[in-house]
Amino acid sequence: MTWVTMEVRPPRRITTGVQMLGPLPTLHRFVLVLAALVVCVGIGFWFGAMPTMPFTLRLGLIAGAAAGVMAGFVLVHDFHHRQVGTTRVRRRAH
Repeated sequence: MTWVTMEVRPPRRITTGVQMLGPLPTLHRFVLVLAALVVCVGIGFWFGAMPTMPFTLRLGLIAGAAAGVMAGFVLVHDFHHRQVGTTRVRRRAH
């Protein structure tokens, strides 16, 4: 009787840095983006409501929302390009 075993390994990739958040589930990504958006809009509201700053409230909210969207994108985007390709499969016949 001949047994054929197949071993599938993901392609090796060289990482240049450490992924802080890693691949997150969709719900966690959504919560993280929502939290970044709320914090940045709150900061924009605070800047717009301060009488010493030359911003209006509407401009502060718009700037905060834009900063929140950018921060959310940076937090959940995977900047490491993954190599997708074929891998070598080793077959052994016993």
